[in-house]
Amino acid sequence: MALEQKEKKQLQTEKTVQKPIQKGSILETFLAKKYRASKSFSTKTTYKSAINKFAEFISVHLGKTIDELLQAIIAKELDPINVLDDFYSFLSEYKRPKISKTGYPNTTIRTYLIIAKELLNNQGVKIYNEDVRQRIKLPKRDDVYEEGYTKAEINRAVRASNLKLATVILMKASSGMRIGETIQLKLSDINFDTNPTTIKIRKETTKTRQLRFTHISTEATNSLKDYLAKTFNWTEGTKQDRYIILQFHEERIAKHKKTLLDPKVKKIPKTNLKRIIGKLEHELKTLSEEELYNKAVHSARTNLTEMLEKTVRSIPELSKKLENDRDAFHFHGLRAWFKTQVTLEGQGDFAEALMGHKSLKLIYFRANHQAREKTYLKIEHALTIADTEKVEKTLAQQRDRVQELTELVRETRQQHKQDLRQIREEFLQVINSTKKV
Repeated sequence: MALEQKEKKQLQTEKTVQKPIQKGSILETFLAKKYRASKSFSTKTTYKSAINKFAEFISVHLGKTIDELLQAIIAKELDPINVLDDFYSFLSEYKRPKISKTGYPNTTIRTYLIIAKELLNNQGVKIYNEDVRQRIKLPKRDDVYEEGYTKAEINRAVRASNLKLATVILMKASSGMRIGETIQLKLSDINFDTNPTTIKIRKETTKTRQLRFTHISTEATNSLKDYLAKTFNWTEGTKQDRYIILQFHEERIAKHKKTLLDPKVKKIPKTNLKRIIGKLEHELKTLSEEELYNKAVHSARTNLTEMLEKTVRSIPELSKKLENDRDAFHFHGLRAWFKTQVTLEGQGDFAEALMGHKSLKLIYFRANHQAREKTYLKIEHALTIADTEKVEKTLAQQRDRVQELTELVRETRQQHKQDLRQIREEFLQVINSTKKV
């Protein structure tokens, strides 16, 4: 029933936080343009939150709507930069529910101000960056120090997790994938026939909108196979194709209806389930395929994040907070751990390529499949969390190699001494012959 309670909480949050934007309004048109350019629902959600907060500020402090604000600016009754400056103060002093600190983080304030300025510019209000810089000093970006994870810490999180969460942790730690990319993987994206296992990350699921390939460790591969077998009755060699984590509205509705028939479920939770099923069925009829897909991704991300938070809270040593009150142990931190481990092995550019970072130095970094697999195998031991057998085998191979090199050095030194002795004897013979003459 934990999943149903999470979905109920999520629905309540959406009702209280997300304000409806009227169809055909300036704001809806603005959001549509943003989505058209980015093809990212995350970007659209960020913009929606920002302009909703801007609309709230205009209503509370100016007693106007967006349309009325634009008319006042065009009539020169209001200075747009003064409006943005007041919006800055509004965000800095805003009392957020369930948050002890007053005001939004600096990064959020910067983002909301930039989006508000972009909205006004989009409606014909000319606001130049130089004028904004001279009159408004934007807050510095939040620079929060984060300590790197140790293998022992990640291993504790894995041991305390269920199979699904443990698999996601191991896959992310050994591949550098973003959580959104992991969530949207299909069985057809995973090639178990290569060594190491190859993951194809489709361009439509990436932040950069570019196809790329990465790998997961043997340890993560074994966990993934166990998860697939338990969840989908998957066996190696089968050609079935499906999302390995995403659950769509039809699947969730069927699952909830099955729960309703369970006599062990109490009457009150059944009422909540019926409400959730009704909302899901309504969305299934009214939302577009893109919107339904985004809902599925958002739901999967929320469930996994809450699962990880609950697991971390059960481990006192990991249940720490950063300066910004966020959990110190989180999914993106595993991506940073991957980058750190591979870089320490002397493969910084390789790590960037697998992670999908865009930079000038990577334009000509194009390793083929064989070279990429060979390089990954060399650094796989650094990405292995708890599979001691794999690590011990690698260390044994390294010890054997060190012993071979040591023996080679010893033999080389002996040969060098023999060569020096022979050269000396020949030199003395030449000297003696010269004296006789």
